Amino acid sequence: MIVRVSVGVPAYNEEETIQQLIKAILNQPFGGAALEEVIVETSGSTDATNVKVVGMLQMDSRIRLISGERRRGKSAALNTILQHAKGDVVVFIDGDVVLEEGCIPILIKPLLRNGKVGIASGNVMPLIRGNDFFVFMSRFIRELHHELCADLMRRKAAPKVNGTFYAIRKTMVTRFPFYVVSDDEYASWCAQIKGYRVVYVPDAVVYAKDPASYRDFIRWQKRIIAGQLYIKKYFDYTVPTMKASISLPVSLKLIKKYWKNFPHILTLALLAGISLILAFKMFFKCKIPYIY
Repeated sequence: MIVRVSVGVPAYNEEETIQQLIKAILNQPFGGAALEEVIVETSGSTDATNVKVVGMLQMDSRIRLISGERRRGKSAALNTILQHAKGDVVVFIDGDVVLEEGCIPILIKPLLRNGKVGIASGNVMPLIRGNDFFVFMSRFIRELHHELCADLMRRKAAPKVNGTFYAIRKTMVTRFPFYVVSDDEYASWCAQIKGYRVVYVPDAVVYAKDPASYRDFIRWQKRIIAGQLYIKKYFDYTVPTMKASISLPVSLKLIKKYWKNFPHILTLALLAGISLILAFKMFFKCKIPYIY
């Protein structure tokens, strides 16, 4: 039986990238699976994102647009996608990424081959190139995530799921709680308590833009950390990369590799520390930014 795949794209004001992304999804060589639909959820968008998607609806009947007037957060967008998805497997892709050729079939391969795998997480790489601090920061963080996930897979433990690009069996998640920021880790928790495996697929590569200012970096990191604290408190699940016994050895190895960039590493550590403090403050004040 051919597995049907729904691709869900939560997109907010992505007029510059949405058409390119949809075309890239449609051009993926799905092979043994069948692309059922591409669901684009654009609620609250104030730019030309909707217009861009509408302009593509006649191109392929598998493209579906769902939009509301109010922006309600990523979890709400994902719930809308799940509600309408017809596929056996649902792939979530953020609306601003660039896909590498064949990344979706590579991502879903573990789900097709092994009925015990519930979630597959892709490898998100930085889109920008260069040598300044923020380019180094992107490369360092993305490489750290990759190495941590690879290390966890070697330990036969669940890796950190990346919410930018991941695939789930539709039965894994009934509904994302409204205030969940770390939708990826909530999905991971759901799969694990149901007895399914979570895997990391390093060859399933997409490219994403990372923050290019100190303010944006801190906002990005404190949201991630606060979301992980929420998962810990309400679902008693510790995100693997938050465990020092796992993250510290891999971090030290990467610092050794990039020792010539030690000033950048110190700056990154300082920003991470500030983000951590602000995340705890935001979490204890119950001000987690679930709309982003």
